[in-house]
Amino acid sequence: MARNPGCTVFIGNLDDKVPERVLYEILIQVGRVVDLHIPRDKETSRPKGYAFAEYETEEIAQYAVKLFSGLVRLHNKTLRFAVRFFLLPHFT
Repeated sequence: MARNPGCTVFIGNLDDKVPERVLYEILIQVGRVVDLHIPRDKETSRPKGYAFAEYETEEIAQYAVKLFSGLVRLHNKTLRFAVRFFLLPHFT
């Protein structure tokens, strides 16, 4: 999945009726999407209600969050956007 966590945007509050293609078409408006992943439930195969989009650069990912936050509504749900960062274990 994500090769560069700083370039990855979390998209939350995603209705399971939203097709991947529709979400992709929205996301590419700010820059090239390297990867789009919509996790699915293993038993039902239904989308879990969130997605991850990886952009080419961290700057594009941050711009996407600024631009789309509070603006994108699909199926009467306002999508939430955040840059995805991973915390590395701290060893002492």
